[in-house]
Amino acid sequence: MNRRNMTILILVILAVITGVIVVDFLNNRPGRRGDNPYALDVDALREVDPGLISHRETRNYSLGALTATGICLRNGMLYIVGDSSLLLLSPEGEARGVKKILPQPTCIAADEGHIYIGYKTFLARYDHAGALVARWPALDERSVITSVAIKGDRIYAADAGNRRVIIYDTLGEILGEFEGKAVTEAGHGFIVPSPCFDVVVNSYGELWVVNPGKHAIENYTDGGEMRGFWQNNSTNIAGFAGCCNPAEITVLEDGAFVTSEKGMVRIKIHEPSGALRSVVAPPALFKEEGRAPEVCADERGFIYALDFDRNTVRVFEPENDE
Repeated sequence: MNRRNMTILILVILAVITGVIVVDFLNNRPGRRGDNPYALDVDALREVDPGLISHRETRNYSLGALTATGICLRNGMLYIVGDSSLLLLSPEGEARGVKKILPQPTCIAADEGHIYIGYKTFLARYDHAGALVARWPALDERSVITSVAIKGDRIYAADAGNRRVIIYDTLGEILGEFEGKAVTEAGHGFIVPSPCFDVVVNSYGELWVVNPGKHAIENYTDGGEMRGFWQNNSTNIAGFAGCCNPAEITVLEDGAFVTSEKGMVRIKIHEPSGALRSVVAPPALFKEEGRAPEVCADERGFIYALDFDRNTVRVFEPENDE
């Protein structure tokens, strides 16, 4: 092939390549692209089979001027914290008192003797009259306490900032801490991409911690050694998706978990094994891309959800309740 023919061939090849690039550019302009066959159908995920829904919303209580940040249930009374206040509310929505507390609480737990309120870097202990008994020493500045749970004479605080659970005695002395690591291959440590990090103790005295980045709920000994876990990283109704879910949990009397998710907000019940039992509240009842409600439950299976987006306590009763 002589030089002239070679030059013509090269020019033809360049023209073809240029044409392909131009056509591809024109076809991919906004409004000209075809449907992406791999796109996630979020609308379909928001739909829930009515046969899976086990509860109905029967009432809700606006919290008015109080911007709530935490809730717990103890002896038939809802304890709600926010701003510089502790609100006592009956399950029927009747206010039973407002107590002045230290400002900017993040979470709360209560037992027969005391109320433990979490703040960003410390815990405070109050009596049931609302008096401050002790403010415990502050942790380091990276700490972000998001949840507190009580087991006998041990208090467990979830620190999202340092991805750890701190173990206290009832006087505020630190007994230890753990980061979710085990001696087995399952020991991946707590992965906490955002301040969504929950800890609970169930009716059997078992300590459970959410590992939100792994979409897992993990069981630990009192001293912080992993005993087991279950996880479900999935976009379907039985699983958990997003960066960090479930964001909030509580437990029922039989050991089942009530889970609350952020983003595509929904509340579900999972068996102790992790299998889906039912849906308490589907995404249609919540703000899109909303914050996960904090949840607590009573012995009747009523679920009380603190809806942060509406600043409201929402009550969900079992459908078969008489």
